[in-house]
Amino acid sequence: MRTVIPAGLTAAALGLAGCAVPEAVPPPPAPVVDDAMPVVQDEVVHSEHRGTDVRLMTYRPSGADPAERLPMVLYLHGRDGVEPTPIPFDTLAALERGHRDGVLPPFGLVSVDGGYNPYWNDGSANGDLSSMLTDELPGWLRERGLGDEEGRPFAVAGISTGGFGALNYAIGREQAGQPLAAVAELAPALPANWEHMREKGVFSTEEDWHDADPLRHLDLLGNVPVGVWIGDVDPFLEGAMRLAEDYSNTPVVTVLPGGHDPSVFDAVGAEMVGFLADNLPALD
Repeated sequence: MRTVIPAGLTAAALGLAGCAVPEAVPPPPAPVVDDAMPVVQDEVVHSEHRGTDVRLMTYRPSGADPAERLPMVLYLHGRDGVEPTPIPFDTLAALERGHRDGVLPPFGLVSVDGGYNPYWNDGSANGDLSSMLTDELPGWLRERGLGDEEGRPFAVAGISTGGFGALNYAIGREQAGQPLAAVAELAPALPANWEHMREKGVFSTEEDWHDADPLRHLDLLGNVPVGVWIGDVDPFLEGAMRLAEDYSNTPVVTVLPGGHDPSVFDAVGAEMVGFLADNLPALD
């Protein structure tokens, strides 16, 4: 995999002093419009940790055998929840196209509704989101013949606030002796200072944020490969580049023209699903 940093962003400006700046690359092509989409199963399950019913959405390539246990990637949504979709359409289309064209092994994606503005932590305004993922999600997947034998995803991805949660989910899996195979971070909402974090209205005190901030606990992440995709004017760029600098295994760090918006979200699908597929463990 490669690291891509566009012209005009120096290593020092990105917090990557001492690293060579790769050659500039042209802007990515516009996403290919393709009507082919994976099969979606949208259900309602009850979460004790959230204290409410939540939507559970699974996506599998239409050509994947539904009778075989399908490896799954947990995809954590961002601030606005699951509407209109918890996963960018370009990513879903890339999953379908890649499998249809024979360039991706079969795997699926799963999203669960974490409510509005989730950073996927316990004790949040939306309930105990981290515990929902670790305690309840495996059972939901296992009942549907998805994930590994225990119903666990092999990887995690996250967009915006979901990127914050994805890193903490990966840390939790590592500490539980159940390491993930990959983490994909799309425009991760990783505020680099308390002033930026405080305006999000998520953590009551700076100390609470420090306890939950994955950037302060990267030493607990093990050696799982982390891919990062972010826009060059994204307000969370500094935090994403801190992740790339401070964590030793970031084989993909792609900075694209754009902000914290669809100009980036809808331009990385093929590369992201390819990164996840490359890290899919061999089936027994």
